[in-house]
Amino acid sequence: MDLRELPALVDDLPAYHELKKRIAAGGLTQIEGLPVAAKSFILAQLARELGHPIVVVTYNADQAARICADLARYGVEDDALVNLAASTETLVFAEGAPDLAVLGRRTAALQKLARGEARLVVGPIGAFLQRTVAPEALRDRSVTITVNESVEIADLEKTLAGFGYDRVEAVENPGQWTRRGGILDIFPGDSLRPFRIDFFGDDVESIRPFDVESQRSVGKVETLAVHAVREAPLTEDAVAEAVARLQRELPGRMAQLRKTNEEGRGAEHAERLEERIEADIAQLSSRTYFDQTEYYLPYLEPREMCALDYLPEGALLVLDEPNQAKARLEQIEKEVIEIAQTRAARGEWLTDETPHACGFSAVVSHAAKSPATVIFSLLGQKVDGLRASDPISTQSGAMESFAGRFPSFFEALDGWLGARFRVVLVTEQSQKIRELLADHKIPASPQDRLQPGGEGGVYVLDGSLLGGFKLAEAALMVATDTDIFGHRAHQKPKKRAFKEGLKLTSYLELREGDYVVHINHGIGYYAGITRLKSKDGAERDYLLLEYAGGDKVYVPTDQIDRVQKYIGSQESTPTVTRLNSGEWSRATKKAQKQVQEMAADLIKLYAARKAATGHSIAPDTPWQMEMEEAFPYQETPDQLAAIEDVKRDLEDDKPMDRLICGDVGYGKTEVAIRAAFKVVNAGRQVAVLCPTTILAQQHLVTFRERLAQYPVKIEMLSRFVSKAEADRTIKALAEGNVDIVVGTHKLLSKDVKFRNLGMLVVDEEQRFGVAHKERIKAIKKNVDVLTLTATPIPRTLHMSLSGIRDMSLIDDPPEGRQPIKTYVKEYDDELIREVILRELDRGGQVYYLHNRIESITHVAEHLRRLVSQATAEIAHGQMHEDDLEDVMLRFANKEFNILVCTTIVESGLDIPNVNTIIVDNADKLGLAQLYQLRGRVGRSKRQGYAYLLYRKDKILSEIAEKRLGALREFSDLGSGYKVAMRDLEIRGAGNLLGAAQSGTVATVGFDLYTQLLSQAINELKGEDMEADWELPNVALPLDAHIPPRYIPSEAERILIYKKLTAVRRMEDVARIQEELEDRYGDPPRSVWNLLATLRLRLRCLEVGIGNIVAEKRRVAIRFQGTHIPMDTIKKLARLYMQHQFLPDVVFLATPDTPARMLTAVEEMVEVLAKALPKDGQPGVVDSPKQPPRPVGRTGVRSASA
Repeated sequence: MDLRELPALVDDLPAYHELKKRIAAGGLTQIEGLPVAAKSFILAQLARELGHPIVVVTYNADQAARICADLARYGVEDDALVNLAASTETLVFAEGAPDLAVLGRRTAALQKLARGEARLVVGPIGAFLQRTVAPEALRDRSVTITVNESVEIADLEKTLAGFGYDRVEAVENPGQWTRRGGILDIFPGDSLRPFRIDFFGDDVESIRPFDVESQRSVGKVETLAVHAVREAPLTEDAVAEAVARLQRELPGRMAQLRKTNEEGRGAEHAERLEERIEADIAQLSSRTYFDQTEYYLPYLEPREMCALDYLPEGALLVLDEPNQAKARLEQIEKEVIEIAQTRAARGEWLTDETPHACGFSAVVSHAAKSPATVIFSLLGQKVDGLRASDPISTQSGAMESFAGRFPSFFEALDGWLGARFRVVLVTEQSQKIRELLADHKIPASPQDRLQPGGEGGVYVLDGSLLGGFKLAEAALMVATDTDIFGHRAHQKPKKRAFKEGLKLTSYLELREGDYVVHINHGIGYYAGITRLKSKDGAERDYLLLEYAGGDKVYVPTDQIDRVQKYIGSQESTPTVTRLNSGEWSRATKKAQKQVQEMAADLIKLYAARKAATGHSIAPDTPWQMEMEEAFPYQETPDQLAAIEDVKRDLEDDKPMDRLICGDVGYGKTEVAIRAAFKVVNAGRQVAVLCPTTILAQQHLVTFRERLAQYPVKIEMLSRFVSKAEADRTIKALAEGNVDIVVGTHKLLSKDVKFRNLGMLVVDEEQRFGVAHKERIKAIKKNVDVLTLTATPIPRTLHMSLSGIRDMSLIDDPPEGRQPIKTYVKEYDDELIREVILRELDRGGQVYYLHNRIESITHVAEHLRRLVSQATAEIAHGQMHEDDLEDVMLRFANKEFNILVCTTIVESGLDIPNVNTIIVDNADKLGLAQLYQLRGRVGRSKRQGYAYLLYRKDKILSEIAEKRLGALREFSDLGSGYKVAMRDLEIRGAGNLLGAAQSGTVATVGFDLYTQLLSQAINELKGEDMEADWELPNVALPLDAHIPPRYIPSEAERILIYKKLTAVRRMEDVARIQEELEDRYGDPPRSVWNLLATLRLRLRCLEVGIGNIVAEKRRVAIRFQGTHIPMDTIKKLARLYMQHQFLPDVVFLATPDTPARMLTAVEEMVEVLAKALPKDGQPGVVDSPKQPPRPVGRTGVRSASA
């Protein structure tokens, strides 16, 4: 038996047979006493045995998700199971653009319901009662695309627009599409990945899923279903009716606002309302979707319809804890009414009286109409309008949590076996469970005996459930990993397969007007890509750079690597270089001198480290592997790489000195825990040093939780520990009776002695004082050191310092992390109240940042009056350290809701429950500060919000406006820090390089600075520099460029040119060609020419050809570092009479068409490759009767014109 067959055992439960009998009879039935986990168990079997659909209405989205997850594990098929929990219950009232993934999943679920395709539908009450359109309006709003079938692309584009999809440059999120010639990319709203449809004319050639990060295809599918992402169809009649109603209601509402005159601003509010409604009417009239479309759904569909109106005929309606559901609905309604009243009073909404959800009475009426309704009620509570006579009662309960207390677990197990119960252990650690059972001499029963009516015993099933349950009447006990070990058994998603492709770089942020650095010419302005025609008539692309005095430099795209985006000082703008003035030469010489001094210091450090000897630790033990397997989350690729780096260091006999760099919450602590456990397994001690007591406390809890199953003694030394406890810990450390000690600078005291210290973990080293750093340096000499930092360090700098300070970067955000929604708004008390209430309603907390200590107390008091149900406290840098830590700890423990603070929280605790930050006077803060502050929220799977406020009627400076705009724009999660924010990069450089270097960075730019530093280090280490050679020049009269019609985005064209410039091997050209064909379709002739020219240049380098240049009616092929011997010249002249051969040059008489000229040149290069002497051996001259295959033409499809 496996997990999918487990629900069959419910057949032994008398209450289940009674329930089935009553369902068949019809009417309302209540079953009492079922714990949460047992509900999915019973529903899974009902779904198998009943011949009609089941619709489950539960009390919140978390419970709906839990029921769905367990049903899927019990084998309910994906296409039969629908989770309506995709709806945000107050979606209509969310700020800004709607999440099309949320809307798309909801619409797809409603369509399945409308078509009768769903066998089991689960959702929270808010999702079921949210207003929607009639089933017939939504049923057919989808399209299926199949390979080898014909689709009119123009019609498909119209369909996507009508479904509410957004057209973008590059598809990255659900609900988006784009088209490039015969390639159409689309991310269906209900899908986890986007798809690329390749057309030949109107025929679908292929449909390929692709990776958002690299934009490369990964596999193929035969069909693709695309559902609408917006519920309300904007039909002509519906729009006309909605617009007419809005125009009728608007004048009366404006008059009402003027009359009310709230805050003396009635006329202003009326004017704002008129502007908004007129703008929305214009959008509706054009039948295009916009951010607020969902608000107008009651206008587009005047009938009160909800998802319950979609119930298929004969469906069984299941109400899960309707009392809780009703209370939740009332809470939502109260919140919605408050928001609606506030927004209507400010002139943002037309009215606060249009209901966007049906009431609880809809549930009651549908229960009355349904052939059969079942109520699950744990405590047997009654609900008005839903009274069931003679409820069914069960003697059942939730499985207790043993949380790793194995004596208690085995005592309970003995009792169950004594009562001849069947005990089913559902686990992802079956080997460990079997070993534990064997240690207690309890045999695991064969799975084939686990049948309805089967015998008692212990059965171990591979799998994962969210929790266990006890059904004594069915002689059945089910326990899970969560119950036995104390941690949830997350189902790890498959590791992402990363296809070859380049992550987005700062070049994608290069815009016209940006400052750039050309390594030869200096700092100028980027003025875009321009196309120029050469004397021979061929067209090529150039980057246009503008310099002081109106001078211009046209940079060929094959020299694009000489141009870098300028990243320098935050506040001051760079000086644009005057060409031919010597300014740039002087600046670079000064920078070179400075980096050489710094490189010399770094080399001394490097030499000292290499000379030291440490202890090598053995490879991973079974315990190590087991502990790592129990990690309940999916490691990110960067995190796994960092773990491997650390293990390699520990197993080496040199002392480790590694820096792990990554944002808070990106998994650095897990890297440290695995390293610490490895060191402890080798019989050595570990010290974890933290800058603050709170951080030490947080680490202590995390380390103890992760290592609870193992005999590892973990203690803490900090202010939170009494003197007696501290003395005991210090004594135990000296005796070797404590394995891991977590603490603040107290760990550095002279009286703290270790018996056998193996590793020191330092968290945020830059936050310790000079004296403490010196003590750390003294300890470092003979132990392994792992330093953790959340300060972002740019990858370029990391590369230049590799080998000096070992670094591992963790750039990938954890699974489930969402980008923070960022809003830039004028200060408004009602807005602040609404934002705080919304966060408190979901059980969260708020940072309110006010950066003026003299008025922070008044601000906190104002917030307490504004939101009376909230509790607010203050934190700032002038408080005593003890008081500050006390406030922060109480906030982390959820003892109050709002922390009114200064920028002191910029690099603070990881508090997953704080998911809204409000920044007052945000225009006064730097971009790097704002970025760090915003990073304080959104650290869990919950959506994070950042509100950047500026004062009413304040005219923002241009710099402040740019900062706030940039932050709103850069709201994506930085995988590989793809948001290349100049202030953030300089912040990283400043911390690592010191203040003395920042002036030089500002003068020559960050990228060039790190390049110079890398060169200086390599020179001093005596290592070979990576060959900075140029490919031979090939100047033939060929159009060789990427036309905008092929790649419309200038940023993406620059990126492809950048990749082409970096090519050093033939296989790299093939890879780029493959990427071009995959992402953009069959390249035009000018792109084939670009690739062919690049292949030719690579081949020239191999052969020893210096350049190839078209001269009037012939082409000159000149050699470099080699020549043709005279006897070979004679042979060649005889065989190829139309060409002229000299020792250092060949003049080729070429055909007059560019394509034939290219072929002739390629063929001659191959002839010369054989004819030139190699390694002292004479060359070979081939007869022209069998010309060699042209260079790099293999596999090239005929190019489109």
